[in-house]
Amino acid sequence: MSMNHSKIGNKRFKQGTYLLQNTDKYVGKLPVLYRSSWELAFCRFCDINQNVIKWSSEGLEIPYQISNKLGQIETHRYYPDFYVEMISNDPEKHDRILIEIKPRHETEPPQPPKKETLKMLENYEYSLMTYKKNLHKWSFTKQWCEKRHIKFIIITEFDLKKKGLIP
Repeated sequence: MSMNHSKIGNKRFKQGTYLLQNTDKYVGKLPVLYRSSWELAFCRFCDINQNVIKWSSEGLEIPYQISNKLGQIETHRYYPDFYVEMISNDPEKHDRILIEIKPRHETEPPQPPKKETLKMLENYEYSLMTYKKNLHKWSFTKQWCEKRHIKFIIITEFDLKKKGLIP
């Protein structure tokens, strides 16, 4: 398995294209892009895990609406990180799961800064807006998934460590 760790996005993070080992399981667009080392680890998991039947990276588009600062409704598109179909405990069924991989701190309300400098307050405000936007799109995504009998889960670095996917 080889990977290209360059050329897309922010160079501070491990990003690139994932080369599939089991091309018959992948149902998304090619090339398979990953935007972090955590997503790369999850690509490997999906690709080689025998319980994964099908998977894709950023394969589903979910439109959602949110109010802007002026109170106007804007339509956005959300592309969850992964769609996975796995063998379940019931041999007649399989689990369909939509997965978002996020740092834990982005799944919890941000804490106000201890020192109120302009930069720290701006960072706090940005974190609050990001958190609020994430909650909104995840709430909409949960409803969207429930209508389609798909599970929606958010995986953090703690989940990936617990499963042994990252050190």
